Amino acid sequence: MSTIVFEELNGVGRIGLNRGAQHNALGKAELAAIEAALANLSTDTRVLMIYSEGGRTFCAGADLQQISSGELTGDQFQSVTNQIADLSIPTLCVANGNIFGGGVDLAMSCDFRLAADDSLMRVPASVIGLCYPVDAIERFVTRLGVTVAKRILIGAEELTAQDMQVLGIVDWTATAANIMESAMGIAADLACKAPLAVSAMLEIIKQAERGNIDRIRAAQLTAICSQSADLQEGLTAKRERRLPVFSGS
Repeated sequence: MSTIVFEELNGVGRIGLNRGAQHNALGKAELAAIEAALANLSTDTRVLMIYSEGGRTFCAGADLQQISSGELTGDQFQSVTNQIADLSIPTLCVANGNIFGGGVDLAMSCDFRLAADDSLMRVPASVIGLCYPVDAIERFVTRLGVTVAKRILIGAEELTAQDMQVLGIVDWTATAANIMESAMGIAADLACKAPLAVSAMLEIIKQAERGNIDRIRAAQLTAICSQSADLQEGLTAKRERRLPVFSGS
């Protein structure tokens, strides 16, 4: 049985973590499979969803046994989360289980996060004497703010789904029974948006997060959208009071 499940349907790509007995810890094989999925995303895929196929834990981060043996490095795990963070399509983390350790960075590398309302989150790095990866720390600070990042990383607080939503770590919560249905609804809604505009704004948002907007590039992206068939379709659909059908051109 594959420990990573990948499929694409109706504009939605889905990466399922299927190593529940190991708390969906990601080893060398799993990270390679995720990298392959990212590299082979169809041009028709407009949103990527990452979720757990089963088990009580969405993801516990990197496989610590493989790290201890030298088979895996933290940099390899960080490379994958960075690739997810840099995608040009929206990403949705579906935390249908607890989120621990490096699994929190996997969640934070996504653009949107949905958590089961009975899930817990904790990064125990300061408790075991580990310094969390620098790119992950930067992500926490830019996306959540310094105070929340300190609570997660230095305080090693265990947070409930309700805490996560209040602190802005997750965007939505759903019951465990309904979370996948909710996730597919969110993904379908994202997938029907204008691809060129979404990609352009996502790129500019990510530049803004890093504090370095390339205004020449932003102007180019704006011009592409302004001259696109998608814009004409969006305006026509609004005038005709129907849903637009975007082609990504």
